Amino acid sequence: MPLLDHVGVKVTDLDRSIKFYTELFGFELVDRRMLGSGDVEAAGLKVADDSLIFLLYNPDFGSHSPEERGGVDHFCLTFNQETFESILVRMKTLNVRKIGDVVNRTGGTGRSPSQYILDPDNNQIEVKTGPSK
Repeated sequence: MPLLDHVGVKVTDLDRSIKFYTELFGFELVDRRMLGSGDVEAAGLKVADDSLIFLLYNPDFGSHSPEERGGVDHFCLTFNQETFESILVRMKTLNVRKIGDVVNRTGGTGRSPSQYILDPDNNQIEVKTGPSK
C-alpha cells in the first residue's frame, strides 16, 4: 500500500514557520539542512512515524494569496479527538487564521469534524479528527 512519505511546503521565514508548526501541532523538528546546491534550506518536522512535513525556504519564495488558483489547494492533518480539541484551543491562543467553522468533511479517514486554517504564508491546512464511531 502506498504511503504519503512527506509534503514540501514553501515558506518565506523558516524560523517563523517552524515555530508555527511546532507550537500549534506539537511536531518535532528532526532535520534542518541546506538542500541541493545550497539555495534552499529545509526543516523536517515529524508528523508520524513514517511521515514528515518539509518546510522549504529560499529568499526568492513568496507568500501567495489564498484566492490564487493553481498549485496545491490544501493538505489535511488528522488527529485523535483529544489532540484535535487541544489544537482548536491553541489556535485561539496563537491567533491562527481560520477559514469558516468546524464542519464535518470527508477524507481518507472517513467523515468527521474539520477546520481549515492558514499558516503564516497562506498555505491552507485542513485540521481534522479521526472518524466518529
